Amino acid sequence: MPPVSFAFVGALIASLGGLYYLAETLAGRAQPNRVTYLLWGLFPLVIFAAQRAKGVAGPSWATLVAGLTPLLIVSVSLACPGAYWRSAPRDYALMGAALLGIVLWAWTDNPNLALLLALLADALASVPTLIKAYRQPQSESWVAYGISTLGFGLSLLSIRSHTLESTAFLAYVFFLNATLTGLSARRGAVEPLAETPKTPIRTGQ
Repeated sequence: MPPVSFAFVGALIASLGGLYYLAETLAGRAQPNRVTYLLWGLFPLVIFAAQRAKGVAGPSWATLVAGLTPLLIVSVSLACPGAYWRSAPRDYALMGAALLGIVLWAWTDNPNLALLLALLADALASVPTLIKAYRQPQSESWVAYGISTLGFGLSLLSIRSHTLESTAFLAYVFFLNATLTGLSARRGAVEPLAETPKTPIRTGQ
């Protein structure tokens, strides 16, 4: 079994995946769905708090990294015209459902229940990007997701005692990033979408 230090190594590698996506966003080669990435930044911070409340040490830092990088990506996308992606009404509906999960989390003092609610909210937030990666794979970065998959996988392997609070989130982000890697790598499978403008449009999003 890999040593516990693999949790920190995995967190570092996962952060490199996020930084690679950040660079792709700056270059206009990736167009993040801002609804997804905003919520991806918020929810891991909730899960991080729940993990720390339950005494989870090493793996919790990978959770923290998972939240900070998406917030940077959202900030950069707002300043880069080439990183524009128009959010659909469906995205905002999913955002509302995801935020409801966080409201429910706020009403409980049970860290495990908070963790499950946050995971559900995060999964709802991921749907717009999963759909986008399937329909418009060229708008995403499969390399970035692949790097993050490797990092979260290493952190997952470092867990000595598998409990809900120590394992659930890392297993979730590992499989989520692996799925996005596969979907985004399908460069030949492109379905035109009305929500993708031919030229960048600045809005108040």
